[in-house]
Amino acid sequence: MSFVVSARKYRPQHFDDLIGQDHIAQTLKNAIKNDQLAHAFLFSGPRGVGKTTSARILAKVLNCENLSDYKACGECSSCKSFLDNASFNIFELDAASNNSVEHIRALNEQVRFQPQQGSYKIYIIDEVHMLSQAAFNAFLKTLEEPPPYAKFILATTEKHKIIPTILSRCQIFDFRRIQIKDIVLQLKTIAEKEERKFDDDALHLIAQKADGAMRDALSIYDKVVSSVEGEISYTEVAENLNVLDYEYYFKLVDGAIKEDLTQLMLIYDDIAKKGFEAEQFILGFLEHLRQLLLVKDLKTAALLDIGDNLKKRYEDQASLTSNSFLLSSLSLLNETDINIQRSQNKRLSVEISLSKMAYINRLLDKKKIFAELDEDLGISDDDNAKSPIIETKEIKSPKPKQVEIQKQAQPLPTKPSKPSKTPSSQSGNVKITPTISADIDSLLANIAEQENNIKSKNNPLSPDFLNQIFTAYKKNVESKALQSAIEFTKFQISDDTITVLTPTQIYIDYIRQELALIEKIHEEFPEKDLKVKFEVSEETFPDYKPPKKPKHLTTKEKYEMLLIKNADFKLLVEELKLKISN
Repeated sequence: MSFVVSARKYRPQHFDDLIGQDHIAQTLKNAIKNDQLAHAFLFSGPRGVGKTTSARILAKVLNCENLSDYKACGECSSCKSFLDNASFNIFELDAASNNSVEHIRALNEQVRFQPQQGSYKIYIIDEVHMLSQAAFNAFLKTLEEPPPYAKFILATTEKHKIIPTILSRCQIFDFRRIQIKDIVLQLKTIAEKEERKFDDDALHLIAQKADGAMRDALSIYDKVVSSVEGEISYTEVAENLNVLDYEYYFKLVDGAIKEDLTQLMLIYDDIAKKGFEAEQFILGFLEHLRQLLLVKDLKTAALLDIGDNLKKRYEDQASLTSNSFLLSSLSLLNETDINIQRSQNKRLSVEISLSKMAYINRLLDKKKIFAELDEDLGISDDDNAKSPIIETKEIKSPKPKQVEIQKQAQPLPTKPSKPSKTPSSQSGNVKITPTISADIDSLLANIAEQENNIKSKNNPLSPDFLNQIFTAYKKNVESKALQSAIEFTKFQISDDTITVLTPTQIYIDYIRQELALIEKIHEEFPEKDLKVKFEVSEETFPDYKPPKKPKHLTTKEKYEMLLIKNADFKLLVEELKLKISN
């Protein structure tokens, strides 16, 4: 007996056998029960979800002579002829290879003749979106007003490619991707019938790899069964499908928790040697971290489509990690996934990300220490919301001074008794270096003194003063273009908004790049929350003349200019026998 693939051997024969398409099956059964069948159906959805199978089941049911509970009997002459692929009333047409107008005209001719046996002539047209424009047009009239005994069942994976005039004449059924749990249940049933043993995780991996298509899952099942003898484990399925074993991801997270960078590097080296691409590794690791995050909450844990044994492992590892660690790692790897396509050294990009991931917990601990430090300094959460701390090297203090926190290179204790802060001033900034012993009162006194010094400036916010800042800055730059841009600037002030006027957009682009100049304006007015805007205003600068564009000289004009500069140039041209073109 010849081998029959599982996708054909276990093809559903009744509506109740359809997997994951209960909404389709129930609607069709109700239509048959109430005798409200449309003359044309369009079955749309991803590949391998049961569109053609549902069409065949419906065709059999409509012509069955002994229909019982919406199930074809399989014994009557109509059912037997259909099973033998010899029915004269049910026609299957592959539109991918029969897509011309001649094929549709032949179909239209067949529709004219009544069925020889049974109640209906049924036409199943697969991949209907492949029909040509002329074929669609030839099909329109027949599809709109067929004889009462004709039924059309169209199937497609790309509904958007079908012209609207066809769609409007069909009753549309949208098939869903089959859920992993439904695929696993069907695979278990088939494995029991064939007396093959699979562990639960192996079946879940096959279902995940199938991406919602039952036909793909059965094809993978056949491949694994033919290559593995005896009981089939997750590891064997992963090797057969070239999928990275989840053990690697568990070890990587364990290494990151322990801050064992060496372990992370060695694990990834092993992964790379096995031939897995960097993109494939990153996507798998992202999925692993996502599942760790989901399993932390009972409500989101229900979203995981994995076996019970594997779920227990996720729960155990998730208990060792914090939400902050998982979210930071997800963000880091997601950024790597976005940028890795442009990387010239993808392995190095992955190793950099793993190195950062190894020390995420240490960074989180430091942030906690600095948060305690803010509490000691009297910086409230509202102030932090306005001026976030720790995210950048230079950090704004409550108002509007800037506090720069220099972190020590060595690891800080998780909960210091009292971190010390040694202030030093520079240009209105306060630098804080946490140490073990601290004199909080002295620190606060120094900060207050620095703030008072800054507040004592009381500079006038006026166009003249702003012009002085720009003029002083101009003296320290070498770029002639930037000097010209600063020279052609004027200022308008409205409340706390400074509008810098220039005669051209090019000058705006030059000045915007000078962050030090913009920062100088804010330093001179520390008590104000200033906004700096730029506008082009040609009428403000009537004397401004755009630079002349250089004239492109012809070869002859260049030759004449060189002769003016050096009369001997003509001798050189004659000696080399050069020709001067116009």
